[in-house]
Amino acid sequence: MVTEIKLGLCNPPEPIYLYVKNAELGGESYLWYHYDIDRQKTIPVLQRALTGYLCELRLTAK
Repeated sequence: MVTEIKLGLCNPPEPIYLYVKNAELGGESYLWYHYDIDRQKTIPVLQRALTGYLCELRLTAK
């Protein structure tokens, strides 16, 4: 774990909305996806693990 904190300026982080569903696209399975509401299309996230720091986590059944 990194204990050194580097200070600087940047834009505040944007929220990331991820959805969970076991699905397959082009022979590859995925669990996480983004949803493009304008195109009404799911965009698979092929990475399997979440990394980073969470400041809030909300779980909502749809």
